[in-house]
Amino acid sequence: MPLLLLAAPLVHAAGFRLTEQSIVGLGRAHAGAGVAGDDLSAVFYNPAGMSLLNGTQLQLGATYAELDAPFEGVNTTTWPDSLGGPQTSQGKDNGRAPGEFIPNLFMIKRLNERMVAGLGVTVPFGMGARYSDDWVGRDHGISSAIKTVDFNPSLAYRLDAHWSVGGGVSAQYATAKLKQGGFDPALSQAYGQLEADSWAYGYNMGVMYEADADSRIGLSFRSKVSHTAKGDYTNAGFSGILALLNGVSPGQAKVVTPEMVLLSAYSRLSPSWALSSSVRWSNWSRFDTLYVQGSPTGVTAIPNNWQDSWFASLGADHFYNEQLTLRGGLAYETSPVPNAESRNALIPDADRVWLSLGASYRYSKALTLDAGYTYLIGVGDKKINHLTTSPKPLETPSRLVGEYGSLTGHLLGLQLQYRF
Repeated sequence: MPLLLLAAPLVHAAGFRLTEQSIVGLGRAHAGAGVAGDDLSAVFYNPAGMSLLNGTQLQLGATYAELDAPFEGVNTTTWPDSLGGPQTSQGKDNGRAPGEFIPNLFMIKRLNERMVAGLGVTVPFGMGARYSDDWVGRDHGISSAIKTVDFNPSLAYRLDAHWSVGGGVSAQYATAKLKQGGFDPALSQAYGQLEADSWAYGYNMGVMYEADADSRIGLSFRSKVSHTAKGDYTNAGFSGILALLNGVSPGQAKVVTPEMVLLSAYSRLSPSWALSSSVRWSNWSRFDTLYVQGSPTGVTAIPNNWQDSWFASLGADHFYNEQLTLRGGLAYETSPVPNAESRNALIPDADRVWLSLGASYRYSKALTLDAGYTYLIGVGDKKINHLTTSPKPLETPSRLVGEYGSLTGHLLGLQLQYRF
């Protein structure tokens, strides 16, 4: 199958933002991200929030993510009468990919009374889906595995008792492995697969205002990162005269991850309770068109039709005693996919609700252990009515029509913080 068929899944998967850069944050649906001051993730969310941290500290954690996407529907091609006329196939499958671990690593060091340096190693974007090789929508995608790793050194500077600013740069590595099949039964063993990677660069910055020692608000920005992923495109499984298509050729796709603006607030109301909140905007509407190059299609422009997305959360922390903190949170996140026509099988995305719980245990003055869990529930429209845009010489377009009965996910994280 041509590289064109894999292009939309690549941008959707790379554009799937991973919020899970903090296990403490996971336990309260990431409310107060960047300004809560109870772990080192401000390096990523809002570098100005590093001014709340002291000494030299290290943080290491991981979130196990597992998603469930059961599908049922019909796929129909538009073959001309001379080739047998339209063909229809009906079936069901689950786009569930094997569970993945999303790691985070942060280090900070206070340089003086006003300045703190930090380094974050995170996975800010990623996506995975996997169907059976012979599933009904194989020409809309069989599997995807996209990951990014972001290296983000940052600095924070306290201007006075109320204001802090911060900023950093990002070096981001992205990898993608995507597999696409064909609808025609004569090509049931044929597939195309893209394996590509790239390095790209961006920046982040933030500001934080502290009304007093217990209440603060922060605003931060993460820039777009423009990737040109290059690698190998493989055609395999073709037979007869089409066997000439088998082989490996260069392939690439240009992908831009969106800007993000995050507004967070935190207030400790009493010795026992604190409340937090966050609102995040992501500029997914920049995916108006994706340009892809690869054999045998040349350069192709593909419409994506995504829209901006929003995330809003509320959280609470209960300081049970000096060692144990309990927390919970609730969030709602809108999908960048605007309708059934724009929903792709390799990212069956929908609006989602976050239900979160977590805890931290301070084992000693140096060591804190954190745990968090979130249950994700897809809500609203989960239908798909997707038309492929395959190049005519090899394959006619097909339309996948159906619905995902449920979209649910489990996020479970553990984290260690150590103060030297």
